[in-house]
Amino acid sequence: MVGNGGGLTRFLSGVVRYKRREPALIIAVINLKGGCGKSTIAVNLACELAAGTDSVLLLDNDAQGTSTYWLSHGRLPVQGEFMPLENDADGERLVRAVSARAERYVVLDAPAHVEAATLAAGKIADLVLVPVTASVVDLVATETAVNLIRRARVLRHGDTPKCLIVPSKIDRRTDAGRQIDEQVQRFGEIVGPAIHQRTAFVAAFGAGQWIGEYAPQSPAHYDIIALAMAVKRSLRI
Repeated sequence: MVGNGGGLTRFLSGVVRYKRREPALIIAVINLKGGCGKSTIAVNLACELAAGTDSVLLLDNDAQGTSTYWLSHGRLPVQGEFMPLENDADGERLVRAVSARAERYVVLDAPAHVEAATLAAGKIADLVLVPVTASVVDLVATETAVNLIRRARVLRHGDTPKCLIVPSKIDRRTDAGRQIDEQVQRFGEIVGPAIHQRTAFVAAFGAGQWIGEYAPQSPAHYDIIALAMAVKRSLRI
């Protein structure tokens, strides 16, 4: 009886504890313009995070299904689901789906051209990545995306989601490629490492592999490694 009472006392006093599950860290990759390398970044970032032994869920919210096609080969080290995000009702469904997951990271490949989807992703994300190419059209679309992120911050009464502008498909041999870092500084958000225009990314997609498997330790892989490090710094991991 005394022994049992002692055990109960230890349990109630907190000596015996159950580890609380940490909520997933949600990273949304968004832009309102297609062709900016959004899916390439979402897939390869998710896989690089998974390479560090963390569990990762990749949610393809784009009806185009690029990430889903990439996943269909069965060669990526992440779990994936196709969950198109096109309106406010889809946004509510996304919130419920993410809250039920146990992975360490959830990476959202958000759709282009859908402001409601971008705002919905911003409402639940801890960090938003905004890929932007060295084109005037991309810069205009990025300004709109950043404004939506700021609206999400107001709705959430804080500085979340954090934002990382990611120069994407950059060719430093061109004037536009050399000037992109200066161009994106005007958005007033943190600028992450650039993802360069590299044929290895296209070839990896064709092979159904992520860049760390297709071309490990290549310049393209180093781009993704640098981005993953910047993401973790932004999330303060």
